[in-house]
Amino acid sequence: MEKLKKLFLSFALLLVSTIMYAQTEISGTVVDATGETVIGATVMEKGTSNGTITDFDGNFKIKVNPGAILVFSYIGFETQEVAAKDGMQITMKDNAKELAEVVVTGYQTQRKADLTGSVSVVETKDLKTSSDTDPMRALQGKVPGMTITSNGSPVGAGTVRIRGVGSFNSSQDPLFVIDGVPTTTNLNTLNMNDIESMQVLKDAASASIYGSRAANGVIIITTRSGKKGDKVKVDFSANLTAQFYTKQSMMDLANTAQYATSMAQAAMNDGLDPEQYANNYGLTLNAASGTPISAYDPATGQMRQFTVNGLYDGYINLKRTMRFSDTDWLKEISRTGFAQNYDLSISNATEKTSALFSFGYKKNTGILKYTDFESFSGRINTSFKVNKMITVGENATISYSNQVDCQPLENALKMAPTVPVYEEDGVTFSGPVGGMSDRQNPLRELYHNRDNRLKMWRVFGNAFVNIEPIKGLLLRSNFGLDLWSENIHSVTYTWHSDVVNNSTPSANMGYKTDVKWTWSNTANYSFNLGLDHSFIVLGGIELHRDIEDRANAYAQMFAIENYDYMYPDAATGTQRASGIQEGYNLVSFFGKVDYNFKDLLLASFTIRHDGSSRFGENNRYGTFPAATLGYRISQHLGQSWIDDLKIRASWGQTGNQAISNYARYGLYAATYGGGRNESTAYDLALQGSGIFPSGFRATQAQNNDLKWETTEQWNLGLDFRFLGSSIYGTFDTYIKKVKDMLINPAYLGSMGEGGASWLNGPSLQNWGMELSLGYRHTTEYGLKYDINGNVDFYRSKVTYLPETTTGSYVHTAKENLVESKKPYGSIVGYVVDGLFQSREEVLASGQDNARVGGLKYADLDGNGIINEQDQTWIFNPVPNFSWGLNFDISYKDFDFNMFWQGVAGQDVYNDQKFQTDFYSITDAGSNKGNRMLGAWTTANTGSSIPALTTNNTGGENRASTYFVENGSYGKLRQVQIGYNLPKSLIGKLNMTSARVYISGHNLLTIKSSSLTCSDPENPRWMYPNSTSLSFGIQTSF
Repeated sequence: MEKLKKLFLSFALLLVSTIMYAQTEISGTVVDATGETVIGATVMEKGTSNGTITDFDGNFKIKVNPGAILVFSYIGFETQEVAAKDGMQITMKDNAKELAEVVVTGYQTQRKADLTGSVSVVETKDLKTSSDTDPMRALQGKVPGMTITSNGSPVGAGTVRIRGVGSFNSSQDPLFVIDGVPTTTNLNTLNMNDIESMQVLKDAASASIYGSRAANGVIIITTRSGKKGDKVKVDFSANLTAQFYTKQSMMDLANTAQYATSMAQAAMNDGLDPEQYANNYGLTLNAASGTPISAYDPATGQMRQFTVNGLYDGYINLKRTMRFSDTDWLKEISRTGFAQNYDLSISNATEKTSALFSFGYKKNTGILKYTDFESFSGRINTSFKVNKMITVGENATISYSNQVDCQPLENALKMAPTVPVYEEDGVTFSGPVGGMSDRQNPLRELYHNRDNRLKMWRVFGNAFVNIEPIKGLLLRSNFGLDLWSENIHSVTYTWHSDVVNNSTPSANMGYKTDVKWTWSNTANYSFNLGLDHSFIVLGGIELHRDIEDRANAYAQMFAIENYDYMYPDAATGTQRASGIQEGYNLVSFFGKVDYNFKDLLLASFTIRHDGSSRFGENNRYGTFPAATLGYRISQHLGQSWIDDLKIRASWGQTGNQAISNYARYGLYAATYGGGRNESTAYDLALQGSGIFPSGFRATQAQNNDLKWETTEQWNLGLDFRFLGSSIYGTFDTYIKKVKDMLINPAYLGSMGEGGASWLNGPSLQNWGMELSLGYRHTTEYGLKYDINGNVDFYRSKVTYLPETTTGSYVHTAKENLVESKKPYGSIVGYVVDGLFQSREEVLASGQDNARVGGLKYADLDGNGIINEQDQTWIFNPVPNFSWGLNFDISYKDFDFNMFWQGVAGQDVYNDQKFQTDFYSITDAGSNKGNRMLGAWTTANTGSSIPALTTNNTGGENRASTYFVENGSYGKLRQVQIGYNLPKSLIGKLNMTSARVYISGHNLLTIKSSSLTCSDPENPRWMYPNSTSLSFGIQTSF
């Protein structure tokens, strides 16, 4: 029996050995239709549990039985069955390819299908045809939950806010991470054609891996690299744009006849002699010849006729150097602007190397004269596979830009049209006369500023080494540098124009160098337990240092007023110099675990521990955890029309330390030679005269307990694709709570010198929803169309204010921001209840200095007196919702795109109304808007515009509902038509592709009929937004 047992065991061992020997190890690669490797594709031997997944290079190895069939599957691609053989290359066919896209989410990459946080993957192809200098401006309205505001300046920097206001005093800007290097500097020097991909991390769980700098969201940008191919690839693109100052953004100003009419009307309303009043501004209304006008005389109830001309024989000044004119100041300072963008790149890649070289040039002259922006950028991205384990590489760009910016719109609006551009000699700039306010000639302001260029050099990039010692383990060391150097040599020339003069020429030289470096070291291990459980484990440490040097030299009085001469060393008058160095350090430890069960259950946990030198020893470190969970419902439903349906939930915390580097310190300053209230010069020796010794004065109290501002966020989301991915979209809802906000509030004067201090205090809460929805289809005859849109809204409220700071923030007599549940940025004021129609109404109003035809404020408390007790909440900075709508259509070689963007239910505080509706709230005698011609008179009592008056005795410039208007709008942001040249034609030119296009931007604005300013995005005096027309070409060789 024992012999029989041994014989049986020997036979079994022989059989197993034979089977094992019969198995063959094969290898291969999995790629997509473009040749890009597919990471994480499942490779299974059909009919068995034997399987593996592809590595970071799309490669796989597997032992299989003879004649085995391999099954290749991956989300976003069709499943394929192929006979096993060594060296096989499998090309996956698209199903919903975007699900299979690999996106960068923070120190690692993930399939888009595996995302469990709120991450928006930005379509970057539209950036490559944009004429904007800043790529963020080109994304306005295209990412739900991300708000971008800007003006029309050629400098072009956009302000980005993700999911609403996130702080009071510390920065609200998101963190940009470019090729693994963090920065908060604007992107207007980044070549948009260099951008390969962009992801917006909106919720705390996605952004928490960046810890203390991620409270306002993170935008990850990856630049292009060489692609594997047989030939060197050359890409060239060019774009020329004409920009126009149109009625969509142009203020409606009064001409000379309208200006003089409002002046005469204001004077007669006040019972003044209009002729004498006009004389104060260099005009006569009783000229023998000139400009005829008529105004209503309330004393007679009749229209009164006048003829307007210059008071001094057709001149408006006594020196007779400025002839009575009818100047259109907006026309004088504006022009047709031109923007140029050129990009050339050369790229190639092999199995071992990858390289891309690019050069970009852009110039924008702007629609205001003597303003422009110019930028040169060069990039080199390379990588080299030293051996099977080690890869080294770098991504580096160097850019130079120079810019001239100026904002003369307020002076252009207020400068009287009666003032000519130049005096009679045709050279000297004119200016205000008589009793006019001392406003500057806006064209002189632009002209004298023409050489005051801000020049900037920037070196930005990273060098890295990747080591893969074993399968699935990636060790990476990445060193990033952001070096920014800028300087400006600005001069102020003398000028003399009647009542406004400057006799002190001066020069200012400013320098700033900012060096930021970040050293990140990470270990990323990807492994499977069986075939069903996939893990990715990340651990890392990061060091960051930011050092900024600033220096300034100022000098007055120069013998020669020439830009090249006016440097401080040439000055003969007062000279001052200043300079400082400041900075901060960060040290961070972080880790993350991702789990995937059969593409059905997805989970992750993240933690980051940060230490910042900006905080005292008591609270120097902060810990920021996060967790996510995702469940792919479509796996269970088994419905053919449901391609993907995933529900996800997340929670996380992030921090904010974007405050002054000196916030925690007690500060003392030596302000020698300052004003009486701040000078630190003391006559300690009682010498009575001479140079006194200087002491120091306290300017800020120390706070070693200052700590992180913390944002906590919950997010619930849904990703879906139906009917062959023809219907697709995402939905998110979130609650965002910010606590321990870093503030520098006002303090009581009784605290004395040094009472200012940074504190932790207020809290706020935002909640909102975001929806992105699209439908795409290809018809039988080849017409492709994709219609997609997004809508989002959020609500905000302040939830806590320390008792010591409630008076520092807006409040009514009855409630503060917390008690009212209002958002930060709300405004308190009076409710306007029409205009006073009679003297009896005025006397019964209880309103001090009320006047007939003036604003009537509502008596909210009903006590018969108008005072602070009648103030209420009049302005909400949070709109009802924002939206974007995009249309893409293509047929054969033609393509068409149209994009609309808008905001609904938005309050606008219209500062322009101070000039368009009132004669004397600011700068009586200056120019106004032509709306004033319809102002209230006893013959026009139906008007809602207050009666004109020469004095603002009623205090009608106080905050009130009169200035709050409906700023809702819809804008046609872009229309583009493109044509791809036929292959038969471009092949003769050795081209692989060539596309020409024409596009228009900001072509149409639909706004509320009640909005009185021209542009709802610019209700103040900012650089105007332009309407533009572009022509471009994109080619590849």
